[in-house]
Amino acid sequence: MNILQINTAADTGGAGVAMMRLHRALIDQGHRSRIVARLRKAPQPDVLTISEAVGAGNSPVPRLLNNVRMQLDAWFVLPQLYGSTKRLLHSHLFERADVIQLHNLHSWYFNYELLPQIAARKPVVWTLHDMWAFTGHCAYSYDCERWQTGCFACPLLRGSGRQLVEPRPTLIDRTAQQWQNKRDLYQASRLHIVTPSLWLADQAQRSILGNALSIECIPYGLDLDLYHPLERNASRQRWGIPTGDRVILFVAANVRQKRKGLVYLLEALQRLDNPESTFLLIIGGKPMAGQELSGFRHTHLEQLSDESMLNLAYNAADLFVTPALADNLPLVVMESLACGTPVVAFDVGGMPEMVAHFETGYLARYKDASDLAAGMRAILDDDALRARMRERCRATAVERYDLQDQANSYVKLYEYAIRTHQQHANGGRP
Repeated sequence: MNILQINTAADTGGAGVAMMRLHRALIDQGHRSRIVARLRKAPQPDVLTISEAVGAGNSPVPRLLNNVRMQLDAWFVLPQLYGSTKRLLHSHLFERADVIQLHNLHSWYFNYELLPQIAARKPVVWTLHDMWAFTGHCAYSYDCERWQTGCFACPLLRGSGRQLVEPRPTLIDRTAQQWQNKRDLYQASRLHIVTPSLWLADQAQRSILGNALSIECIPYGLDLDLYHPLERNASRQRWGIPTGDRVILFVAANVRQKRKGLVYLLEALQRLDNPESTFLLIIGGKPMAGQELSGFRHTHLEQLSDESMLNLAYNAADLFVTPALADNLPLVVMESLACGTPVVAFDVGGMPEMVAHFETGYLARYKDASDLAAGMRAILDDDALRARMRERCRATAVERYDLQDQANSYVKLYEYAIRTHQQHANGGRP
């Protein structure tokens, strides 16, 4: 089978990493998977930028024009500026594909108004990594539910909401028009929708995507031979962490991104007993100021691209804390579970599907730093509980997040999508 995958980034961000893992698993099973993305860190086989895919070259003038398009789209929402999307539809990559696998279509690179044309020519499977597909702008709507009936006057594009919203806020609020535009596009498109979490599947069912050909939950997959339990003290030696310390891990691509909930982690840390024996290991961009962590010994590492080093970091920790204010099925939680490290998180989004309260971690009340601290104390202070949780964390990852199981589920869906597309083209006949 020949699969063409499309995403904002090929090998960065949660969606990009998840796509790349699926890409490799499909290749391991004998399929042909190719990727087209706006961003790519380094050249890789079968991974192209969209400019490379359409033969646009890399000269300064096209790059300048594309930067102008991106800025205009970010300000005013003008996806039709991206003529490269239409050229991709006439490329050999598109023509030879048996199925088109879409991922994130936001972040200023793709003309999603061509969805009806894409779906008319090829079977389309679209994996949602957040809520953007069915809102007027937002990747996460938090407590706003206007997306169910029609977005307007978006509270996240005004006042303090602009500090929280993703993608970055536009200059003007066009959420009403964008929601209606997406609704009309989906009514004209034959789409198979995948969500990694049941939470997001429920959201999609209640949205303008509710009439899609299918909506299926397929959790992300993980290489369980790469992420696995190690001896904790040996793992700590790599980072110079004293073996007797209580180690808390926090991982985020951007630790200061409001959605990641850093402010609640800092408040919870102040509520812990014996801060002198607590060590905080932080991985991610945008380092914190020293005064924010006064009283706690800590190490802040920039992004770790080497997954074997990430495996060591998860194994060095007694627990992993992720006080995200909204999330789907975060890979960092999955990776922590695979390493046998319990997780403390807010009870939000897809977290309850991953973290079983007092079995694989602790689900704290939403935005309650006091309860977050209570969960951290409960695990840190009870060696026997922590040992039981470690075993259950690993077992949960093995049961639910095997990468080949994920690839098998996608292949079955691809086959179904191809059959239904052919039947539709034949007027409903098999």
